[in-house]
Amino acid sequence: APVRAIDLAGPDQELRMAEFVTRALESHTHGLTVKKAGEKLGLHDKRDILPGMEVRLLPHQVIGVSWMIDKEKGRDKGGILADDMGLGKTVQMIATMAINMPAHDTPHRTTLIVVPAALLQQWKDEIDTKTNELFEVHIYHGKDKLKSRADVEARDVVITSYQTLNSDFAVPRDIEEESRASWLRKNGGPLARTHFYRVIADEAQFIRNRTTQSSLSLAYVRADYRWCLTGTPVTNTLADIYGLLRFGKFRPWNDYPSFADHVIRCQVQDALLAGQRAQAILEPIIMRRRKDGMLEGEPLLQLPPRDIEMVELEFTPDEREIYDSFEKEMALRINKFIREDTVKTNHVYILVLILRLRQLCCHPNLTLAQSEELDDPTALIGSDNEKEVSRARKLMGIAWVDMVRLQTFSFLRRVQVGTSDALDDEGAVESCPVCSEMFMGDNGRLLKCGHEICADCLTDRKNSEIAHDGIFGERSEKDNMKEERKYEEALAKGWRPCPTCKEMCDFDKVFKSVAFQPTEAEIRDDFKRKAKKNPLKRSSCESLSDCEDVPEKKPKKEKTFEERGIDDSDDDLPDVADLFVQPATKRRKTPTKVWCKTGLRNRSDSDDDEPGASISVRRPTNGGRKRGKNMKTAGISDALMSTWSRGDDDLEPSTKMMKLISYIQEWDCTGDKIICYSQWTSMLDLIEILFSRYGIRNLRFDGKMNRTQRDEVLAQFKKSGGPRVMLISTKCGSVGLNLVSANRIVNMDLSWNYAAESQAYDRCHRIGQEKPVFVKRLVVTDTIEERMLKLQDVKTGLAEAALGEGSGTKLHSLSVKDIKYVRSSLLRLYRSC
Repeated sequence: APVRAIDLAGPDQELRMAEFVTRALESHTHGLTVKKAGEKLGLHDKRDILPGMEVRLLPHQVIGVSWMIDKEKGRDKGGILADDMGLGKTVQMIATMAINMPAHDTPHRTTLIVVPAALLQQWKDEIDTKTNELFEVHIYHGKDKLKSRADVEARDVVITSYQTLNSDFAVPRDIEEESRASWLRKNGGPLARTHFYRVIADEAQFIRNRTTQSSLSLAYVRADYRWCLTGTPVTNTLADIYGLLRFGKFRPWNDYPSFADHVIRCQVQDALLAGQRAQAILEPIIMRRRKDGMLEGEPLLQLPPRDIEMVELEFTPDEREIYDSFEKEMALRINKFIREDTVKTNHVYILVLILRLRQLCCHPNLTLAQSEELDDPTALIGSDNEKEVSRARKLMGIAWVDMVRLQTFSFLRRVQVGTSDALDDEGAVESCPVCSEMFMGDNGRLLKCGHEICADCLTDRKNSEIAHDGIFGERSEKDNMKEERKYEEALAKGWRPCPTCKEMCDFDKVFKSVAFQPTEAEIRDDFKRKAKKNPLKRSSCESLSDCEDVPEKKPKKEKTFEERGIDDSDDDLPDVADLFVQPATKRRKTPTKVWCKTGLRNRSDSDDDEPGASISVRRPTNGGRKRGKNMKTAGISDALMSTWSRGDDDLEPSTKMMKLISYIQEWDCTGDKIICYSQWTSMLDLIEILFSRYGIRNLRFDGKMNRTQRDEVLAQFKKSGGPRVMLISTKCGSVGLNLVSANRIVNMDLSWNYAAESQAYDRCHRIGQEKPVFVKRLVVTDTIEERMLKLQDVKTGLAEAALGEGSGTKLHSLSVKDIKYVRSSLLRLYRSC
């Protein structure tokens, strides 16, 4: 990403770097004791309460608040409070606010707190209950947004969400980078025009990526003091630190070029050294304690034990068959990217492939339900054009698709060569027959009869009445009446006539015609095959190589069926798609399709001498498992598809779902409350269906709920006698919630970062928890989930190195390849198995 003006610290950067190196050599731990910290705060007894507060601070919190006050009064004007989940970062921040209040003559008096939307009310409640009416608090969100800067400055504390902050700091694209800060001061929203006394970023891991809008918006906030609150300052790589440093204006490391040279680039070559450097950068500005840490010879926090168990499960035979089919297809596609050296350009596509495998580990419905219109569910991981062809096979049949492809191939090849019969073919068109506009891009739509119409005209004809003269042919009266009945029946179904041949067509069964086009390489390869068989046609092949859009390449060894990643789809009819598999890396420059006026011709009408009539299709050597007469592309039978695609009351429960039911029934006698996490709300939907079958009462908490609904659900869950189980999306559960009323957790799926899971578990294992906490992490063996565990270990090692935690042995064993692997190279994750 480019370096922005906001990424540059200032003209004296080199001087600040020299000062930092000197101070880092003398840097030690903060060295505060409970007694010393208490004296600084005016607390002479552990039972004393800070002025303005309603609650007594724990010993480690006394140290934390004392350190935070020192940081605000010192040079840094803030810092990073990175205590583990459940150690009370919120109450320490509130105590700091209560002690270091703005003076009466201070021009900037308002504290801005930026939090995830789910925590807006929780932060207000914490401030109201833990202080004795010390602050006037306003939630700046939705209909409660303030109208002016004066309204903002009239409040002591303003709490807003990251999304709302982004809207106030939105900048038009035509504003120059160097002018954005001044533009925001004059033209931004009320928050952008306000200079705050203090700004606090809760769950500050949200701003770790310097290119996101939330990270940029917070960097532009003007304030005297700046605080980051996060339990996971390092989530993925050491580069995560920079977003926090930039927001805090912590010199000299809020200068991105300096930070990149010192840490990020070093991380690739020497992870251990990079971790040590990151630790040196963070040490002066961070306070971090772990729940299992010690304070003056005693445990930092007296919490009940927490037991995290990895539960390994085995797929049922049906689930294994479905998973293996998708995994095989994915491996073939990724190998294709490797051979073509296009992994980087297909990075997002590979992410989608892996996502599908992860979802299959939970329940096949999460993937199969999205492929209901496709003849082969594995086409879901294909390109858009491949999905369109798969949909056509299911709705129109394989024979129809084969004829369309053969017809398209035939005309396109003749056009490429420039033969007159293609250019002068009766009815050959390059434009819409209704509006006469040329077919551009993917706006062509293919009807059942084989003729084309543009997307706009298709919509117009579908939504308008049919103009008809009432004449149905010029044959006998009986034949004309038969045609009239067919017309009326089709009209009653909502069908419309093709503008070219007048055949009544179902306009709901239309397809993007670009999906059926071959590439230049496919046309060229076919000509070369023809030339080998018929030397008289070599001149045509050579002339094709001279075309501007089809550069000549050395003949390549013909790829096997498996190498191209295509299985056959039927025993009797070969899948012509094998010839037309579309690489996702290059945009084709094929000319617009032309269609025969009579529409699609039957394959039996083809002439062996006609170009394209004898296209060879290589048969697979082991193309899937047979099931009767039909052989599905991925070896998945229709019955299996039907069973596992259901997401209604006839739902087939997955292995993980049945394990969840087993745990709930086992824990019923304990009376313990249970949290069930999943990253996908669609998975939570399926679990709710299964719960209703077993009579299990539950609550739901996810990102689709508004703030009022979330608050009501949390209040209901805390009450005794209510539902014992709550379903929570992992993303919501890992952010700021207090769920100590539950002590049993079942995690249905893994996250890429263990930090996200750990945060979710700590919502139960924190101050206020009175029971032992039990966590079950469900993992299916021999799947993508086992490989994800390896990636979690690597990322955890980087985080521990930066924060000076752990043994550091994980980083000692990391190679350069492993670090590149961490830096989002999901391909290496897949190939590492």
